[in-house]
Amino acid sequence: MTRLASLVSGRRSKWVVLVAWIVLLIAFVPLASKLSKVTDDRTQSSLPKNAESTKVLDIESTEFRGGQTSSGLIVYRRAGGLNAQDRARIAADARKVAADGRVKLVRPPVLPFGRAAPRALLSPDGSVAYTVITLPQDNKKLADWGKAVREDVGSGAHTGALSVYVTGDLGFNSDFQEVFGGLDKKLLIATVILVLALLGIIYRAPLIAISPLIVVFFAFQVAYGLIYLYAKAGNTVNQQSTSILIVLMFGVGTDYCLLLVSRYREELRRFEDKHDAMRSALSRVGPAIVASGLTVAISMLCLLVAHSRSTQSLGPVAAIGITAAFVAGVTLLPALLTIFGRRGFWPRAGTIQYDPEHRFVEHRSVWRRFGDGVVRRPGIAFATTAAVLIAGAFGILAYKEDYSTTGIFKKKVESVEGFKAIQTGFPAGTLAPTTVIVKRDGGPVTAADVNAARQRLAGAPDVAGVGPPRLDARSASYARFQVVFKDDPFTKKAIKRVPGIRDRLKNLGPGLTALVGEGSATQYDYNAATERDFKIIVPLALAVIAVILGVLLNAILAPFALILTVVLSFAATLGISLLFIRYVVGDAGVDNSLPTYAFIFLVALGTDYTIFLMSRVREEARRHGTREGVLRALGATGPVITSAGVILAGTFSILMTLPATFIFNIGFLVALGILLDTFVVRTIMVPALVELIGDRIWWPSTARGGGRLHEHTEPEPEPELERV
Repeated sequence: MTRLASLVSGRRSKWVVLVAWIVLLIAFVPLASKLSKVTDDRTQSSLPKNAESTKVLDIESTEFRGGQTSSGLIVYRRAGGLNAQDRARIAADARKVAADGRVKLVRPPVLPFGRAAPRALLSPDGSVAYTVITLPQDNKKLADWGKAVREDVGSGAHTGALSVYVTGDLGFNSDFQEVFGGLDKKLLIATVILVLALLGIIYRAPLIAISPLIVVFFAFQVAYGLIYLYAKAGNTVNQQSTSILIVLMFGVGTDYCLLLVSRYREELRRFEDKHDAMRSALSRVGPAIVASGLTVAISMLCLLVAHSRSTQSLGPVAAIGITAAFVAGVTLLPALLTIFGRRGFWPRAGTIQYDPEHRFVEHRSVWRRFGDGVVRRPGIAFATTAAVLIAGAFGILAYKEDYSTTGIFKKKVESVEGFKAIQTGFPAGTLAPTTVIVKRDGGPVTAADVNAARQRLAGAPDVAGVGPPRLDARSASYARFQVVFKDDPFTKKAIKRVPGIRDRLKNLGPGLTALVGEGSATQYDYNAATERDFKIIVPLALAVIAVILGVLLNAILAPFALILTVVLSFAATLGISLLFIRYVVGDAGVDNSLPTYAFIFLVALGTDYTIFLMSRVREEARRHGTREGVLRALGATGPVITSAGVILAGTFSILMTLPATFIFNIGFLVALGILLDTFVVRTIMVPALVELIGDRIWWPSTARGGGRLHEHTEPEPEPELERV
């Protein structure tokens, strides 16, 4: 790190570093701009490769003539019954949609010239009807197709008492695009404004305030370019991962910048030459930044063991982004700050003028005085904070899963309103039927084979109907049919029904196999993978963090003590968040992947502050002993950690402005967890725990890193520090 510090802050080499990053920016911006073109948001990209639902989707894509398809439903509803004028409109709308060359099939509930309508598409009381549209599977185009269909049929604008909606795959994709369309740009703009405002308040120096934004922008573009190359190499990258990365990189990258700027300010008081000040600052905080970055990056890579491919995809994407952020933090940022020098702190440059004779007065630091109170009564401080966190953790008892179609969005959208309209005249499962594929090995599947499977499901509990066989496979060995549930196919009750459906289809006969996918089955397989992933990822990530902390602190006992605080903080955050989501927001439940995402974000990001604090404690303890080291570290890092925590929580809280339930929940949970880590765990619990354990915290080394324990002496005077 000393050699790196000399390179990035040298009189000439700092300019070389800046030019090198500009060259990287020029090279990667064109690649970064193409990332959205290679993201994969197909259902298969979320499911485990060996899941039964994945096999169904793959067979549909390769073995059936129509390939894997998407559907849209045009729903018509009039209280009291559809009249002749309504029926004429339904038929006309069907003709308009059928004229679109992209549409494969249109099945309207009303046929022209008085011909009989399909009963399955018209409700018994005649008040609701729907037209089925079948299109090729293309998630990148479905939203635009859905908008075109809505324009063709004039949905959303209710004429008289007739309500018209476009729902199904077409409708939901259109609404998702409306919610998430241009999301990356919106998040980027909102995040930049928030971070710039907070940095301006903290530093009140324009150049220093924009420096972290410049650094993160460079790192962000390079990361996006690398992720594009990663996706082009055949790896799965979805849009949700790249959108979250924006917030993650700005939050974490700004944290690293705050740490270095804070130490640079200290060193400018001690060194007259700005180059010497930066060399000293980076030599001291560089290891903490690198350790923090590696902790987050490697923790994210733990997601590679996930079976759920959407979770798995986030791992490398986040690791690439975090690595770019911390590399820029120890190369580009020092070069920029050295170029700016003391002028960068204008109009407050006087606060960092060279003044080695000015002594530091300990009692002036608010954080030092706060730390004195904690270490005087460490038992009470630790017990109180632990009790608060444990009490919050009891909120986990409120955990309940819910995937209802009506709870996807935080605002009123046409696709959900159309689903509600369908429910008034048809089984709710009409929106997303479950598909069954029947296969005969070594020969053609017969009508009797398919009917045997259909009869087994016809009498299953909560099954509203079993569709007719579809013999449209390229190979005679395959056939398929659909099953419609009575209730919302994405409620927990419907999802739990899937194993029973699969059990009923076992042992159909020699050479016969039945596979169940799509609809409720897809969500069931995703849930099963997510539950398994949480059990594997949690201990693996904790082990990785413990090892990195052990290497950084040169200790074995300290990592285990710190991991305890991490687990308590996560449990409390999850519990409080569940109570808020269930009983304040009013949601029926949460997605079962929420704990996994929350854990990996909170543990990885929260460990940043542990590293910032404990690396400084270790440095100070070698000179002044453990207790004095804790107090000095609190005084030095308290403002930094507070500022970093507020900024990181603020960036994640931006996700709460999006009208999508899962993203809202992630934003709230991570923001809350970061604030708990900042103001409770790192400020009170960790110092109290270190004081209770004493010098033994560094076991098997000592307070000085080896040899006999430090004899407490009068601390050396230090330059006075201007506190943030």
